[in-house]
Amino acid sequence: MLVCLCAAGFPLYGQPSAALNTARLLSEARGPVRIVCFGDSITGTYYHSGNRRAWPEMLKVALARLYPKADVEVLNAGVSGNTSAQGLARLQKDVLARKPHLVIVMFGMNDLAYGAATPEQDAARKAGFAGNLKAMTEACRTVGAEVLLCTQNPVYPDAVPLRPPERVGEFAGLIRQTGAALKVPVADIYTEWEALRKTEERSWRLLMSETIHPSMAGHKRMAERVAATLAGRPISLADVRAEQPVCGGLIARLTEGKPVTLDVPAPLAAGARAMVLRRFPSADVAVVSAPEKAASLKARADGYQGVRNRKPDLVFVSLAPDELDVGDEESYVRQVSWMVNWALPFDGAAWTAVGVDPALLGRGLTPKQREGAELLREIVRGHDLDWIGPTSGASVKLQDALDHWFDAQVGKNRTAHQKGEGT
Repeated sequence: MLVCLCAAGFPLYGQPSAALNTARLLSEARGPVRIVCFGDSITGTYYHSGNRRAWPEMLKVALARLYPKADVEVLNAGVSGNTSAQGLARLQKDVLARKPHLVIVMFGMNDLAYGAATPEQDAARKAGFAGNLKAMTEACRTVGAEVLLCTQNPVYPDAVPLRPPERVGEFAGLIRQTGAALKVPVADIYTEWEALRKTEERSWRLLMSETIHPSMAGHKRMAERVAATLAGRPISLADVRAEQPVCGGLIARLTEGKPVTLDVPAPLAAGARAMVLRRFPSADVAVVSAPEKAASLKARADGYQGVRNRKPDLVFVSLAPDELDVGDEESYVRQVSWMVNWALPFDGAAWTAVGVDPALLGRGLTPKQREGAELLREIVRGHDLDWIGPTSGASVKLQDALDHWFDAQVGKNRTAHQKGEGT
């Protein structure tokens, strides 16, 4: 089957090409509305988004703002590594069995990961992908569920050889074409992000966690696009911060008298231990600390690769003042992002990472170092993680900042339990 790949642009928001009844149900707010988000690791909750939520969870936040009276349930059915064929195989169990009103489909990044191919092989792969999207749509419609398709994000050039960036664009065009043929609306993330990459490259970089996955900042933007496509009007999630408390598991272990391990840079070791013992004086606290000096920023980032084997209860992420020289901005952003990624478990919320302002580690930063520290803060928060630093430009000692943050965490953990939310 020969596939014509169109690159027609779509408006950033507005009435979708095929109006969805789900939007009316949300507006009327007469009963529960169930939405299932179906895809691969770019949909599921993994390290690159901070491990506790991704764009489906952000979509729920967006819809609550757009339809404050609606009772909406958003379910995440993203599985790392899945192709559309694998998704189709689990469609009944993971999607249709949940009786959704709307299924939001985001596949493609693994379907297109086939490296070099002859024109015939390439056409066959694309035909198979389009066929799977069609089969998913027909199966959803058979049980009365509507469908919204999504294109995925652009990738860095080093996604080759498996995922050539131009092929990501071709698959986005194929998704748009399939949506038009099936009269299914498409949330065109690819077109929006590709335009951003060409005009505001720093902004695009800060939406990415690594070569192919978005950070939580990117997941928020995806959720905004999906919500706007569904509702026909824009919504912003820029003010959404990490869910609190972020270290409920650590506090639970301390409360139960179990030993805990903190994985922190050397200059933070004593302060991190004192932070915990101040609230839990009899706690068994082990501290694993990275070397104070690293040969390069890449070496510093690579040093965090051992975190997943150590399985700590809390990780602090920071840089020494002399490691804050941005220099090559793309390299800096990507190395710092990998540092954050390695500080987190691959999936689940076994532990969290928290950023610590380098300004707390020294007597003052140069203007260039402050730029590096600000990018570090944006990247940490862009992964849905907490940030410990001075407030309102005040001069604060490191220990005071750590104690203030941990006191707040203990208080928030207590409040969550009182509300029956757990951790």
